[in-house]
Amino acid sequence: MTGTVSVTCSDSTSDAATLQQAINSSPAGAAIEIKGGTCLLTRGISLLGDRTYVGASRTGTVLEQDGNMGYVLASDTYVNNSSTTGQPLTISNLTVRCNGSGSTDGIIILNWHTDVQDVDVRNCGGSGIVDTNTTANGTAITNTSVNSRFENNFISDSGQYGFEVYDSGNSVTDGYLVDNQIASSGQDAIHLGNAAGWNISGNHLYGDAGDAINANRLYGTTIYGNHIEDFGLGPQSGTWYGITGTAQGGMGSTISGNTIANNNGEAAGASYIYIAITRTNYSTAYLSATGNILLGVRSDDVGFFFNGGANKLVVTSSGNKVARAGTASRNAGDVTVTHGT
Repeated sequence: MTGTVSVTCSDSTSDAATLQQAINSSPAGAAIEIKGGTCLLTRGISLLGDRTYVGASRTGTVLEQDGNMGYVLASDTYVNNSSTTGQPLTISNLTVRCNGSGSTDGIIILNWHTDVQDVDVRNCGGSGIVDTNTTANGTAITNTSVNSRFENNFISDSGQYGFEVYDSGNSVTDGYLVDNQIASSGQDAIHLGNAAGWNISGNHLYGDAGDAINANRLYGTTIYGNHIEDFGLGPQSGTWYGITGTAQGGMGSTISGNTIANNNGEAAGASYIYIAITRTNYSTAYLSATGNILLGVRSDDVGFFFNGGANKLVVTSSGNKVARAGTASRNAGDVTVTHGT
């Protein structure tokens, strides 16, 4: 029998046990309503699949880290080292507030067809939100974990990545990362170990120390309409990218309508490339790069960089605007660039 399970936190050290007990005793299909303002969590919370977890609002329900833990919220399939992905779940209308210590991740998802929306994730020592195919003991699931959606979230001040896809196989594909704000990440704002089938659109990324979007294994991937400010902010060396990735052969991907700028300046000892494909992993990959606006800072900035490596990369590039960068476009490896039809 489905229904609503209400749990009230009291900003005390008993909150973790109270919340976990409510989850564990809930029936499949239940909505767990979390009330009471601040939940002081002395240990991470394990989320059962086939449930909805909803707070009063972003400010009305705050799940606050109070102790050393690997995560604040995590799928039970991750925690219990399941061999397969979990059932769908939804998380909405609450805040996960870490204390900035260690490598604590805010939310770890190991479920297919998941929705995380209208959630704030702040100040986690690890990554803000992780969508993974690998359990707590490092074992990969044997099936897929697809079709999840992460929308209208605010992820800030992560010690590592703001949003991360960790996929040691080919499981975490065909997701949506749309209309989020990701700010002040210690490394990349968005880091996808597997970007196959993902739609990364409408995100505002700013003040991030690493790459803004690092999307590996592009395969039917859409990167559209993102507004990127101040990637590679702070490091004094290395090469930093607004959007970068590697491409899989046999399929096309799209990078279009993005605006990328570094208005707060660039470190003298570092290099900046605004959009890049650094390698085709096998066979021939196809890319459409259209309608992007890239506003550089220095004469050694590069707008576009395309590199097929030992394989082939075929690019259609048109309608882009590159300004204030010394090099509008640079190619390497086996690359063919046309201006469309």
